[in-house]
Amino acid sequence: AISIFTYDRCRTKSNAYTTMITITITNNEIQAIEADELVGKIEFEREGSELVILHTYAYQSGRGIGSILMDAAVAYAAEQNLIIRPVCSFAVKYMERRK
Repeated sequence: AISIFTYDRCRTKSNAYTTMITITITNNEIQAIEADELVGKIEFEREGSELVILHTYAYQSGRGIGSILMDAAVAYAAEQNLIIRPVCSFAVKYMERRK
């Protein structure tokens, strides 16, 4: 199954700007694509009722792409009735901030 989310905002440390980032979920990856370029991804596994976040990659730092990917992971987990188990350090920090 492929789920697609589209975000139209990004940020840098100095300002916010508008762009379109499309999130595609398939084959144990959540991919962020901007202008046909892969700008980040999450690698995950499903273990029973858990969505295990193994690695988060943002290929352009400071733009909020990692957070956009985690937003998509949270939405996907809710849609699939899964509990997120963060393993990678970025996902752990993201989930701690959401508490």
